[in-house]
Amino acid sequence: MFTPVPTGMARLIGVHGKCKVVEANEDHVEAIYPYMRRADQTEIAHMGHSPKSSLMTGLSYDDVTLTALDAEGVPFAMFGVGQLETGGYIWCLGTDGVNDNAYDFLRASRKYTQALTKPYGVTFNYVHDENKAALKWLKFCGASFIEELAINNELYYQFAIPYKECVNQQP
Repeated sequence: MFTPVPTGMARLIGVHGKCKVVEANEDHVEAIYPYMRRADQTEIAHMGHSPKSSLMTGLSYDDVTLTALDAEGVPFAMFGVGQLETGGYIWCLGTDGVNDNAYDFLRASRKYTQALTKPYGVTFNYVHDENKAALKWLKFCGASFIEELAINNELYYQFAIPYKECVNQQP
């Protein structure tokens, strides 16, 4: 089902319990997109994208794109940040491996979202109203929900994650 991706091919960013975070690459896209969580697939499909194209777009256009690996080196989530004319954007897409690694991933998430947000002051994006796990995770990471809007007749929430000086920024 899942195959490990050699971590020697990607620069190690941090170790968090049994998980590692590395710089993302195309091998990670290939390992994640066929197994992307159903809620993430639904969310990006409403925006007109496929799992693979969403991950590749992030990898191509982000200022920073990272991958979370489980204890066996299997990629289970990619996340990134970049610049738009209106400010920074932030995103995260994953497999069901996010649930299997929830404790270590969750513990590190707030620090990573803050470290990635810092250069922009605040980062934004949209989340589908039925992506309950993502909504809960975003709240944990300090997101504020700004407004509701319809995208292709589906309800989405725009969210913002502000940089907060008081959070330890070393992921």
